[in-house]
Amino acid sequence: MDNIISIEEQEFTLIGKKTRLNGVFNFSGLTHIAGNLEGDIHIKDQSLLTIEETSKVEGKIHCADLKVFGTIKGEITSTGKVEIFPSGSLSGIIKSQNLVIHPGAIINMDGHTTGS
Repeated sequence: MDNIISIEEQEFTLIGKKTRLNGVFNFSGLTHIAGNLEGDIHIKDQSLLTIEETSKVEGKIHCADLKVFGTIKGEITSTGKVEIFPSGSLSGIIKSQNLVIHPGAIINMDGHTTGS
């Protein structure tokens, strides 16, 4: 059975687009969220968090780097770069070292950058 996924080798997390979860989430490694999450998200290392276009996240996010293609309502605390793409929508507070807002993104925020 060569097509079995080895759990010991998994270094990523994928939340599927039909998934709805609420609570406190602690992730390590590359993380992609395509579903709906309500609660607090903590990335425990320097890995990238990607909010996919089909995703809706409501709550607090604590991470290093963040790419937003979907919808976020809440508070983001980033030690790295937050990048919001044209399909992205953000309402809330951003505290990050770097912030990139691409043309077409929908933003309603209070933002603070700390610089490099």
